[in-house]
Order: sequence, then structure tokens, then C-alpha cells
Amino acid sequence: MTDGSGRAAFVRAAFVRKVVAPVLAIGVLATGAHLWWNTDVFGPDEVCGGLVSTGSAAAVLPSSGRITDRDGLDARPGDRLAFTCTVESSSFLPGSDTERIRVSGGRERGDFPFTDDGRWPNPATVSFFSGGETGATVTTSATGATGAVGQDHGWVLLPGNCTTQDGPAIVEGYAPEGSDPVKLARLLTEVADKAAERAGCLTKGPLGAPATLAAGPEPRQVGDGAVCGLTGLAFPGPEGRTEAKETVRDGSIRPTWACEVAGYATYAVTQEPPIVEGIRSSPGFKEQPRVAGRQVSGFDPQHVVADCAGVPTYFSMEFGRGYLDAVGAPGTPRIRDLFDEFVEAAGKRLGCSAPTI
Repeated sequence: MTDGSGRAAFVRAAFVRKVVAPVLAIGVLATGAHLWWNTDVFGPDEVCGGLVSTGSAAAVLPSSGRITDRDGLDARPGDRLAFTCTVESSSFLPGSDTERIRVSGGRERGDFPFTDDGRWPNPATVSFFSGGETGATVTTSATGATGAVGQDHGWVLLPGNCTTQDGPAIVEGYAPEGSDPVKLARLLTEVADKAAERAGCLTKGPLGAPATLAAGPEPRQVGDGAVCGLTGLAFPGPEGRTEAKETVRDGSIRPTWACEVAGYATYAVTQEPPIVEGIRSSPGFKEQPRVAGRQVSGFDPQHVVADCAGVPTYFSMEFGRGYLDAVGAPGTPRIRDLFDEFVEAAGKRLGCSAPTI
């Protein structure tokens, strides 16, 4: 009996060695392959030359997978703040898609968030943030970052020390539609921090990302006698066409405010110091014709900075196809009159004193 039991134990051990052990080994390999190809376990902490944290990128991307940076960081010679990089999350699991975030750094004319070149989200629909202002609070005691995030596109302004004769520097990012805007703002703030530190222009400590963002406003009917909620502002189009919708940020007009009258015009005003500083430091900024009796400087007669009770204040107006098609038609106000009315109406809301003629 003893000899039989010993032989049975020997047979079982041999079976384990010949059958079970290889199966376990295959299982370990399969698990390792899954972790390697379908998750970010054992992956790098940073990609894009150290500018992008894989953890922050994974938080933005809606699907899980392996975080890589494809071809790495594409840096442009002559400016350490000019670069592009694409971050990917990929997986071999059935039904999974490759998701991408594109981050870039570069220089823009200081009022880029308010110009209609088709690249930037409409300022009336994005969530602006600046160290706790406009509904945002920062995650640390650091200086609050200045930026904005739309549905899938955002930007963060780099510190003023990063500005050169070519203008202010920004970090811009595109994420998959439906990404969490707060997480995108956090990622872009981190990239801005690292880019500024690498370029030697982060002198006041790290930028603080917003912990919350105000939700974008919903379109509403244009109000009678108060377009965009500003008393005295005429409809930017033919008389009687007030069936249009407007998207406007209610509440305080400080520090950044915008309104879009769909198809006709977009108005914006900001007293945000980093933005105004970037505008005044940009190439092409010069004295312009007076607006509503005020001395102004800017890039053209509808993108200007004026003194508002001692505070430099930027005003802009962009026109849509509805207005441009109606130019010259009876009842359509002139561009000059519309912009004068806007600066006057917004100035009153800001408490600006009467201009000195």
C-alpha cells in the first residue's frame, strides 16, 4: 500500500510538471501580454520627451489601453516652446479603438481666443479659467493657469516670461469628443508647466490647474432692446431679424465675457491680466482710431484695448455671414456704430468712466 501511494504521488507530480506547469506558464505569458498590449502597466511615466504624463493622458482618453507617443516629440529648432506630439491609447482587445490626444506648443497673436479664423472654439461656448475666477478653483496653492476648454479643444497660456518679440506662448490640445474638460485642462496645464520649465521661463512656481469649470451656457432668444444682455446694444443685422439665438455668459462681465449672436456677430471683452499682457506684447499692436470716444490701441478697429477706470480692457467684435450678407441693406447698422455701441454698453457694465474727448 505504501509503495502504491508513493507511486501515485510520483505520477501526479510528473503530470503537474508535464501538463499543468506549461499551462500555468502560458497563462502567465498571456497575462503579461495583456498587461503590455492592452493596459499601461509596465509602461513609461512620461511621453513626448517628458512633457506629457501618461497618467494624465490616460485620464483624458475615454478608453483604456497602452499609452504611447507614436513618433515622439517633434520640436522645432529655434524655439523650445514650439513643438507637436500625438499621444495614443491603443488596445488589441476586440472592439477597441485607438484614441488620440494631440498637444502642441507655439506662439499666437495675443487675442487668438477671440478671433474667428475657424481654428479656435467660439469664446461664448468655452469654459475660461484663471486661478479660481469664472467658476474655476485650482488644485494647489500655485499661480492659477489661464486658459479655456471647449468640447474637445483647449489651450493654456504660458507665463509672461515666456513671451518674446514673436508674441505669447501657448500650449494647445485636441482630445476625443466627450473627454472630461477638467481633466483636459489639467493635462494642458501640466504640459505648459513642463514646457515653460524646460525653456527656463517658469520663474514663479508651477501653474495650478482648475479643479472645476463653469458649464457652457445654452442658446436663448435674443432679448428686446438688450442684445447679449447689454442695454443699448443694437441687433447686429437687418432690423426686425431678432428671431436669432444668442449664447451669452450671464453674471459678472469680469474678467472674461463673450456673446455670440448666431450667424451675425460674436462679442468679447476681457480684463484678464495675462491675456491683456499677451495682446499688448504681440506684433502688430498699435494705436487705432478712437472707439466710443476712447483712445485705443490694437490690431485693427474691432480688436482693441482701452483704459477702463484704470484697467486695460480688451474689446473685440467678429462678424458672421448673416451680417456680411446684409451690409448696405436698409436697417442694417454700420460696423463702426455697432462696435461703438458695444464698447459703450460693455464699458458701463464694467463701471468705466466717461471718455476724455
